[in-house]
Amino acid sequence: MFMVSRAIACGLLLFAPCLYGQDNSLERPASDFDSKGVGLTETFLKFSHQQHLRIAVEYVDRASMDQPIIVNLQNKTVRQGLDTILRNGHGYSWRLRSGIVEITNRRGSKRADEQLNMVIPVFRIADGETAKVASVTLWWNLQLKLDPTLKGYGGDILESAEASTVKPAVLQNRTLREILAYIVLNSRAEGWIVSGPPQCLGFTPHCGLWFLIEGAPSYELLLENIRKNL
Repeated sequence: MFMVSRAIACGLLLFAPCLYGQDNSLERPASDFDSKGVGLTETFLKFSHQQHLRIAVEYVDRASMDQPIIVNLQNKTVRQGLDTILRNGHGYSWRLRSGIVEITNRRGSKRADEQLNMVIPVFRIADGETAKVASVTLWWNLQLKLDPTLKGYGGDILESAEASTVKPAVLQNRTLREILAYIVLNSRAEGWIVSGPPQCLGFTPHCGLWFLIEGAPSYELLLENIRKNL
């Protein structure tokens, strides 16, 4: 009975349960980590890349982007590393949910949170579709849901030949946050991050809502795009 219940639960989740198991213990020893001269956001991105964490960064502001911090981690667990890094900011917390380490802040955007929790009735990811295409398509789906007068969407998406593909799926009645988690967990994307500070998030299409995190270990272009919204 236990095995049957577990199988049903995994089938309903659809979010690659094997990948969850890889992140089920943040008590494992973290690799030694040193960072200085960059802000909290970039420090966290580098640490999560080093520790092979899938992440969702739901809060950024000017201080987290531009105020340099110094972090030196030795003989720490991954959990202790997360705590140490986030103590350099104000109002931060984190949790592990659905295989994703979510970084939040009590000053986060309520409008953005509402939009991330919006339910998309049906979201299809085709065979061979890349993570970037899936992410952009999800953004278009959100705009259509926010403004039913829109007739459709279109445009070109530039990608490299090494773009990461996503496991195909038909996701039904999932929130944007859940769909983003699926895209991240079933591709080589490292996570997603909000595209700006709370005061501009969720005002579609101004500022946007999120960027997919790809192309590590250099985050220069990603952070440059976020700074445009500060």
